[in-house]
Amino acid sequence: MQERVRELELNYQKYLIKKRVKALFLGICLFFILSGAYFGFDFYERKKQLFAKALEEKKSLEKKLEDLKIAQEKNKISKEKMKKELENLKQNEEELKSLNKIQITSISLNIGLLKKAFYENPSYEKALFMSKMYYENKDYKKSVFWALKANELDKSLKESWFLFAKAKEALGEIQEAEQAMQFWEEYYGFLEDKEG
Repeated sequence: MQERVRELELNYQKYLIKKRVKALFLGICLFFILSGAYFGFDFYERKKQLFAKALEEKKSLEKKLEDLKIAQEKNKISKEKMKKELENLKQNEEELKSLNKIQITSISLNIGLLKKAFYENPSYEKALFMSKMYYENKDYKKSVFWALKANELDKSLKESWFLFAKAKEALGEIQEAEQAMQFWEEYYGFLEDKEG
């Protein structure tokens, strides 16, 4: 009977060892499953944040690209409008040349009187006329001077700006001419749009 008790004790100890091994195995499995779930969830969250950040950056870049396209289109339209205005001004100037040829030749003799009249009673029209007269006589530097004088008296009128630009262009200072036209378009062109 003693043997039987010993055998039962031995079986009981084996049973306890098996039970502990199973519990340990289940604990290890549970640890790996929970660790895997934790790291998987953490990886998923990082990927999700990275994706959200990338999507936000993409939207930001698309908006910047769209803004640049709009600015480029506005710039293109503005340049086309300036070219048309310059062409119209040239055409108007040619018409004025034919109408005022007699008047210009008689006045060119009295340039001193015109300057004196301007300084006694400055007006936009007088300064513009002087600028046109110098431009027609190919004295572009003086044309620029008088266009600036006209511009000082009324910056919103485009004729002095265009005459300034044409004279600068004739002097070979094309960049300054373009800048002047662009400046007028940006700051005063919208007034013309509102009126027209």
